[in-house]
Amino acid sequence: MYTIKKMKIIKAYILILSILLTTNLCIAQTENNFKDYHFDSIQVQADSIHQFALKAVAENTDFKSKWERKFFNAFPNSFVIMDSIFGYKEKPAPLYASKLPKTFKSYVNRDSHIGFFSQLTSIPTDKYYEKYVNICIDGYWQADKIREAFGFGIHLLKNSKPTCEALSKKSDSEIKSVFRFIFDGPHPDNEQNRHFYKMLLPVVKAENEKLSKLLTIAFNKLMKENHEH
Repeated sequence: MYTIKKMKIIKAYILILSILLTTNLCIAQTENNFKDYHFDSIQVQADSIHQFALKAVAENTDFKSKWERKFFNAFPNSFVIMDSIFGYKEKPAPLYASKLPKTFKSYVNRDSHIGFFSQLTSIPTDKYYEKYVNICIDGYWQADKIREAFGFGIHLLKNSKPTCEALSKKSDSEIKSVFRFIFDGPHPDNEQNRHFYKMLLPVVKAENEKLSKLLTIAFNKLMKENHEH
C-alpha cells in the first residue's frame, strides 16, 4: 500500500518527467523547424522558395509564420547559391526575373524573394542573422538582384546588436567581405556610399570596436581599388 506521502512523491516525479519530456520535444521541434532543406537541384530549390513565398504572402496571420519558416529553410545559405538562384551567368538564374505579388519594406528588390527575406520577423534573430551574414560572405556586385549585400547594411544600421553578434562569429576576412559587399558597385566611391559609411561606422563601433575597424579597412580598400581602375 502506498502512503499519501509516497503518492505525492510519485506524482511529483511524474510531473517533472512530463515537463522534461515536453521541453525536450519543444526544443527538438524548434531545431527541426529551422533546419535548411536539401534539394536535388537548383531549379527544385528555386521552385520551392517561390511557392513557399507565395503561400506566406497570401496568408493573413494563422499560417503565415509556418510558410515563412519553410521559405527561410529553403532560402540559400551562401552567396554561391544566391547567385545560382537569383543571378545571371550566361543565362538568367531560375528566379532572376521572378517577382512576388506585393512589395516589401526593403532596401533592395522590394518586390522579390530577396526583399521578402529581408523583412522576415517570425524567424529567431540568431538564426535569421546567421543566414543573412552567410549569404553575404564573399559577395560582390553584379547588378540587378545581386547587390548591396541584399539589404544587410540597413539591418546593421537599424538592428546593430544582433547583426554585429552574428558578424563577430565569423573570421576577419569573412567580415571584411560582408562590409565590402555592402558598398560594392560599378563606381563605389560615390556620395551615397560615403554618407552611409559615416552613418554606419559609429553604430557598429558602439557595439563592437573590432568590427568597426574591419569596416573601415574594407571600405577604404574598396575606395582605393575604385581609384586605381
